Amino acid sequence: MNLSGKTLDQDVGAQCFLNALIRETNDGYLSDDRSVLVIPVDEQQTIHLAIAYWSPTQHHRFIFPARLLNAAGSQIIDFAALVDLIVAKLQRQQGLSDAHCAAFRQRVLASHHHTWQAINARRDWPALREKALTFGAAEQALLVGHAFHPAPKSHEPFSQQEAQRYLPDFAPRFPLRWFAVDSALLAGDSLRLNLQQRLTRFAVQNAPQLLDALSDRQWLFPLHPWQANHLSEQDWCQQLVDKGLVKDCGEAGAAWLPTTSSRSLYCATSQDMIKFSLSVRLTNSLRTLSLKEVQRGMRLARLAQTPRWQTLQARFPTFRVMQEDGWAGLRDLQGNIRAESLFALRENLLFDQPDSQTNVLVSLTQSAPDGGDSLLAATVKRLSARLNISPRQAAHAWLDAYCQQVLKPLFSAEADYGLVLLAHQQNILVEMHQDLPIGLIYRDCQGSAFMPHAAGWLDETGEAQAENVFSREQLLRYFPYYLLVNSTFAVTAALGAAGMDSERRLMARVRDALTALRREVTHTTCLDYVLDSPLWNVKGNFFCYLHDHNENTIVDPKVIYFDFSNPLQNLEE
Repeated sequence: MNLSGKTLDQDVGAQCFLNALIRETNDGYLSDDRSVLVIPVDEQQTIHLAIAYWSPTQHHRFIFPARLLNAAGSQIIDFAALVDLIVAKLQRQQGLSDAHCAAFRQRVLASHHHTWQAINARRDWPALREKALTFGAAEQALLVGHAFHPAPKSHEPFSQQEAQRYLPDFAPRFPLRWFAVDSALLAGDSLRLNLQQRLTRFAVQNAPQLLDALSDRQWLFPLHPWQANHLSEQDWCQQLVDKGLVKDCGEAGAAWLPTTSSRSLYCATSQDMIKFSLSVRLTNSLRTLSLKEVQRGMRLARLAQTPRWQTLQARFPTFRVMQEDGWAGLRDLQGNIRAESLFALRENLLFDQPDSQTNVLVSLTQSAPDGGDSLLAATVKRLSARLNISPRQAAHAWLDAYCQQVLKPLFSAEADYGLVLLAHQQNILVEMHQDLPIGLIYRDCQGSAFMPHAAGWLDETGEAQAENVFSREQLLRYFPYYLLVNSTFAVTAALGAAGMDSERRLMARVRDALTALRREVTHTTCLDYVLDSPLWNVKGNFFCYLHDHNENTIVDPKVIYFDFSNPLQNLEE
């Protein structure tokens, strides 16, 4: 089966918008026979959506189009009309300006359009269900984006041509752009190899035809091609070019593919992956790195050299971190490091096994663009056939292995070592063998933090004053949201929607695994919270986006979080 463009009943972009709205507002109710979601618009009108699957964690699936009911009767409405009705209602409730609502509407509709463009461009997507995916294939299988966001495929200010060249949705490959830079203008750090050696190795592996430009004084500096164009338009960068301190060598070398984050690129023949600053707004944030973030990567890489880290690894030998043990950026003429030029070098743990079944969780769990099985459901069905067991038994085996390989090491790292890895499903790489989880690779070390009981560990590497030490409040707000709400419940929802078992019974297996783990660890604060607290704090992407917050720079991030009923309680059918 091929994706054949827009169908009458499937609209995954609209589904993301609605599920984000429903999660944050509880603004809707089920018809008496539970087959229709009814959303009040005003006293005279209601929106009706037929339900394909109703989820206790709001991973609902709808049958489109929606209908508008009022005194004049019932009429079909398209997504643009649905958004207009919802935005008008929110404007009345919250007193938002016309300009504010118009900008939100435009972004939502643009994201919806982008989603359909990618679906239409990837008509071979259903074939991904047929066999185990490689790392690269899984990274570029994500067409839907964040399941709870009003505009998960926004990418301002990319043009359509730029989107097709640079976004993973379209499965592109492209070479890097290179600058030859006076070494005095380079800032950075690298573990094991010094910065010059690290950048030289990177150039040798990825653009050997440019090595004539190398000298002790002039080093090769890789850039994302779009970001290179952006930097070249900045006054500070033009000044460096005018003085001959930066020379544009153009695009050259190996082809790289963008991963699910778009700004992180992968090349199978490079020992490093690379994460760039990208001055593009993707979902809630402008995706530029900060000095603080690249230094977090170095902090974690140095801790990985300590005996305590080796103890953690011996305890969980199938858990690995893709260390970000190098970074670089450009200085302007005043010596300031320019954040928009920063990149982090990320250890390519797949260098020797590029064809292994190491798959990013978000691609596995996304709702299929054609309305069929998710990639996770297809994986479990292959497992069922290979082991000659029922799909339900295979789903239980997969989920239990996930709890063992993913949840147990991540919760234990926090509870026993004070290491907090904010593992949302875009940063969880599930290592599988013949479709069954056998390990975890965590990536994105900027999303790392420490609890106070890691103080002695930080002292070992001279990091006693680390800025990313979490309070109890921060731990309980962020860690359960990312690892459970964002990641694990996407797993149980995907299996539940495929009819392999009810979500509630699947979540009960997760609860039982966490209950058993609580008896094994030292600091149980987080496990007590996720098991016993009736409410969790959860990020609200709908209102974060509606109010135009930049998630990376917001002064008090807790304003975009709201209380959410604990899904691990009240699991009766």
